Amino acid sequence: MTVAIYLATLVTAIESTIVVTATRSIVNDLGSSELTALIFSTYLFSSALATPIFGRMADNYGKKKIFQAGLLLFLVGTILCGVSISGSMLFGARIIQGIGAGGIMPMTFALIGELFDLKTRTKVMGLNNSAWGIASLIAPLLGGLILRSLTWHWIFFINVPFVLIVLAIVQVFYQEKETAATPQKGAFQQYSYFIFGLLVLLSGIQLFNLQLVFGALVLIAGVIALYFFYQKEKKAPSPIIPIGTIKISAFRLLTICVFLINGALIGFQVYLPMWVQTELQLSPTLAGLALLPSSIAFILGSYYSGKLLTRFGQKKLLQLVIGGALIGFLFLSLVPSSTGYPILLIFSSFLGFFIGTGVTISVISAQSYASQQNLSTVSGFITLCRTLGQSFMVTFLGVINQRIFAAQQQPIAGYHGVYFAISIIFVFLLLVVSLERSQKTE
Repeated sequence: MTVAIYLATLVTAIESTIVVTATRSIVNDLGSSELTALIFSTYLFSSALATPIFGRMADNYGKKKIFQAGLLLFLVGTILCGVSISGSMLFGARIIQGIGAGGIMPMTFALIGELFDLKTRTKVMGLNNSAWGIASLIAPLLGGLILRSLTWHWIFFINVPFVLIVLAIVQVFYQEKETAATPQKGAFQQYSYFIFGLLVLLSGIQLFNLQLVFGALVLIAGVIALYFFYQKEKKAPSPIIPIGTIKISAFRLLTICVFLINGALIGFQVYLPMWVQTELQLSPTLAGLALLPSSIAFILGSYYSGKLLTRFGQKKLLQLVIGGALIGFLFLSLVPSSTGYPILLIFSSFLGFFIGTGVTISVISAQSYASQQNLSTVSGFITLCRTLGQSFMVTFLGVINQRIFAAQQQPIAGYHGVYFAISIIFVFLLLVVSLERSQKTE
């Protein structure tokens, strides 16, 4: 099962990152510049909608069934992406694929929590999160090679055999340790309220990229809708979100870290390869390779995060990794377009280590507040925060990049604006972490 967990995480991570190297090819082939943001946001938005629902359903119906359902949906969506012949078809396929990913990601977290004791769980969770670093390492190389010899459609087909392997392993080797809880009455109504509120919120985020004022109004409406949903959840016998856990201030802080650090990660991964291509005039393969040092450093940071957490404690380590990442993003917001490729690689590794460490310790520490009874629900909520962070940031940073580029007609100005915005956000996050009382360390 360990192999299935890692492989499932790796496949969903690859699907998030391999598209980076093919963005320009897809946009040119399908003839729609709006696809640049939609390729990412559609996948992230749909997985965000599905994640907490799958998490709650797993606690009610069993992890195995929900894991398999997520894998099957992801498989169907991936195949449809690969055969897409228009922007509309790709848009719909990415929705299906994202829903499937929303069933896979929280289940990998929940299975680690179920199958391993606390001491081992820290190491395994670190290694599992390193799958995102491995994906960042493999995906750009693989994407570049595919684009040189085949078409962009094959960046989707490459995942199909791996999903089939995971499905086979889960079916044969996974036996749930606990009997699933009895489904609660009124669950459909809860899901409907949640989907409506989150859909309005995510629509506002997307519209924000197209029409600032109207998008902001829709965004506010989404926040209000989710607030009313939260009030109803307090009275629900089987809430979709972990109400009791959210009341813990330390858990709330960690979910903010998950949201913002993962959002910064996707912003870094999207815009650095574009920088290399437009400013240094290098090939898509070399643009993808610009993420290679950060991927290796991400893996190292994730793997050693457990030891670092034990040594420094949660609060101090968060301050160190956020501060380190802040320095890296400030550098990228200030250096000229003539900055050499080797210098960018150095700071790529620098950022990779700090972000990898930050992502892992945030998830590990947040999950430590879950019980076995609501493990899938808490895991789903953590995954939702990560996905929402990526969804919001990729759209928010896209707005910044487009508006600065439109004003100055220089791509580098847009990239500088993106990384300066992330720097400001990390200053805020560092202040919030520093002002918080000492947190629980596992």
